[in-house]
Amino acid sequence: MREEDLNDFSAFLKEFQDETDRGAALVGAALLDQKLADTLRGFMVKSPAADELLDGGAAPIGSFSARIKAAFALGLIDVHERHECDLIRKVRNEFAHRTHGTTFADSKIAALCNALESDLPGGASSFDGNARAIYINAVVLTVLRLTYRSEYVARERRTTRTWPYAQ
Repeated sequence: MREEDLNDFSAFLKEFQDETDRGAALVGAALLDQKLADTLRGFMVKSPAADELLDGGAAPIGSFSARIKAAFALGLIDVHERHECDLIRKVRNEFAHRTHGTTFADSKIAALCNALESDLPGGASSFDGNARAIYINAVVLTVLRLTYRSEYVARERRTTRTWPYAQ
């Protein structure tokens, strides 16, 4: 990892781990959402149309869910990354749509976290009953997988072409 990116990620990681449960759920998902937007933007034709698809309240690919689906449909993320992003999104939604008292100990949230498949240091048994740690681990590993994805996909960036037509 480049030094500047490592410094930025280290600062994020410190803040991420210090967040409340709700904050961790929201912030972790927000970073992944941004990585997906960057990946899609890196692949699309450089144009205001790409920005209109990705940015703003009415953007067709402006939601985390739509970005996951679009990135997967275009082959920009793999099956594992899609799975992890979808579960992280669902955990985020549980926290975002409840007014108070929501924690990683909630049975529905814990079940979603337990379904995450990212490797766990020391194995799954060392994380038993710690849904928050499983969630944080999955966010971190998925973010690391996507950190330079926008640069990789930019090598295959779409360009506007002139297409042949029948006469």
